Amino acid sequence: MDVVLDPETRSIKGTERLTWTNPDSAPVDELQFHMYLNAFKDNNSTFMKESGGAHRGNTAKDENPWGGIQISSMRIADDVGDLRPELLTSRGADLTQSMTFIQPDDGNVDDQTVFSVQLPQSVAPGETITLDITFESRLPEIVARTGWAISESGNPFIFAGQWFPKIAVLEIPGQRYVPADASKGVWNAHQFHANSEFYADFGTFDVTIRVPESFVVGASGIQVEESISDGFKTVRYKADDVHDFAWTASPDFLEFTQQWRHVSIKALIQPAHTGQAQRHIDAAIVALERYDEWIGEYPYTTLTVVDGIGGSNGMEYPTLITAGTTYGLPTWMRVLELVTIHEFGHQYFYGLMASNEFEEAWLDEGMNSYIETKILDDAYGPGSVMELGPIKIGDIQAQRLGYVKNDPSKGALFTRSWEYRMGDYSKASYSKPATVMNTLERYWGWDMQQRFLKAYYAKWRFKHPTTRDIQNVAEEISGEDLEWFFSQFVYGVAVVDYSVQSIRSTKKDDGSYSSTIRVRREQDGGFPLTLRLTYSDGTTKDLEWDGTESWRDFKLQGGSAVIEAFLDPEFKMLLDINRLNNRLVANDYADNRFARKAQLRAISLYQKLFFVFSGLF
Repeated sequence: MDVVLDPETRSIKGTERLTWTNPDSAPVDELQFHMYLNAFKDNNSTFMKESGGAHRGNTAKDENPWGGIQISSMRIADDVGDLRPELLTSRGADLTQSMTFIQPDDGNVDDQTVFSVQLPQSVAPGETITLDITFESRLPEIVARTGWAISESGNPFIFAGQWFPKIAVLEIPGQRYVPADASKGVWNAHQFHANSEFYADFGTFDVTIRVPESFVVGASGIQVEESISDGFKTVRYKADDVHDFAWTASPDFLEFTQQWRHVSIKALIQPAHTGQAQRHIDAAIVALERYDEWIGEYPYTTLTVVDGIGGSNGMEYPTLITAGTTYGLPTWMRVLELVTIHEFGHQYFYGLMASNEFEEAWLDEGMNSYIETKILDDAYGPGSVMELGPIKIGDIQAQRLGYVKNDPSKGALFTRSWEYRMGDYSKASYSKPATVMNTLERYWGWDMQQRFLKAYYAKWRFKHPTTRDIQNVAEEISGEDLEWFFSQFVYGVAVVDYSVQSIRSTKKDDGSYSSTIRVRREQDGGFPLTLRLTYSDGTTKDLEWDGTESWRDFKLQGGSAVIEAFLDPEFKMLLDINRLNNRLVANDYADNRFARKAQLRAISLYQKLFFVFSGLF
């Protein structure tokens, strides 16, 4: 691509040469493209109807906030040697009039975020077609991820995400959910929804960007050229084996750099936030180190962290992430670190594995949120998210709270993003899968979990994995049938809550005791767990329960009475929505030594206070 930014009109004009090779064993006579910016064309797009013009608390304030993409020309290139001559006839080479907007998800005829173009001749298996596209992208005011904003200094801030006509993914037989015996592949292209993010195929980008000389530019990939002439700066970037390209530009950016092994880290920071620049870089290094150790090597040589404005923050693109911060953010509140680490993690689950975020958002957002909890708690300790005096809230706790406080029965992880009911997408794509994966880890241990994660990454990077694929890897590595786990907590909406109902101990004539402990499964979810019994002589005994029965009586004989029963004492079952009923002390022994309920209630209160407080950021 060769493009020019006009900050005055807030537009990007340019050309795109797209070279695409048919991966199918059948001819292809149609291409499909995404035009994401058209979601901001007017109030009639599916995105605007679903979102009401708001995203993550951001709304447009300008009198003319609209944007979109206009293609003025799409032609089959005439200087490609291996192209069949009949495709280059004057009648067939121009495809502009063959473009048709389609609405595969909801039939909204006013939505123009996906289009199809019919080819005059089919592209044979293994054959390459090259298109020359001339387009203009009018950037919207930033509400969701992309567009323009005015900084505190009054200067323009540009974030160009999903800004060009982008070819969709042709899924061939045997790939993802296309049956292996299908006669041909199918295009996987969805409209831009309020909840959904993106899905694209891998390729190589070579992008030249022209901006006013005073602008500092950051982009995906590696900068290979830069020149200045007649008041303009021209920069060229190359990015290999990525499925998207994004860039940002602003005269305000201050640039900070640091090297970590093979990766050049760049932080583009707003002037008011210079004191936090190193926090961004340090958090990126924390993420790089642990992903390298726990998952696999980061294969790229650059990482750019952008301190964006408003709705541009908290997003991921290949080798480029937006983190953002607020003025005076205290070090005990690690929102900056959390967002930086989270967005970096997308380089793996969104970037290197290119999961379909439309159809299986949890494979990206959820798996990423899980690793985020591991990294923060490992790097920063019990108060990894907030540490204010005696109040220490870790990220695992915070994610579990997000799962528990919203009805866990609403929204299975395996759900297309736009089909969630209002409010369920966030829980089912972030906090719930993070809690599910943390529970799986505690079930079989960190060593097994690490083997599973490394194997998943090694097998599926650059290949668009599915939920079925991640389950298969987990079962292959562990040698265990995990259908009971995935059917309940990934494909299903099972809820877990166990309780200790009663303790009855009777002293017999010989001085021994007969004890009966009743436990109950309060919800439909089932999970194996431990029942720990404490006797009056101070000894303890652990019993295992598969957790599938509605209730069960444990009957024991011994020299002491059972005075305490505790289900899941080591807190392996993070999915249990109510820990307060997991433990019971016999009436005769319910003194301060066993005042666990008060402790747990206090912890619950701290968590709720944290949730309210974190909503301010």
